[in-house]
Amino acid sequence: MFGPFCTGIFLFLAIWGAIFMGVLGGLYYNNSVGLFEDLPAEDSKLETKDWATVRVPAIEKLYQQNAYNCWVAAAVYIGFTVVLSLRACCLAKR
Repeated sequence: MFGPFCTGIFLFLAIWGAIFMGVLGGLYYNNSVGLFEDLPAEDSKLETKDWATVRVPAIEKLYQQNAYNCWVAAAVYIGFTVVLSLRACCLAKR
């Protein structure tokens, strides 16, 4: 399947992806202003509504959804890390 070198590279990328997506999810969860441009577009009906009562909760909901999406991606990376770690152990026993 994969040799030890390829497994090591993929393992490194999986670990880095899990860390990166976990940190990014934490930043989204804390409503980081620097990530505002990366939020999905608002509904066009909300653009004419009041900021304090309608738009701010909608934007916070978008931040929360992006945080959960990042954490799901981090969980997938952790799954890949486990599989690749098992593969590395199998290659080490040869």
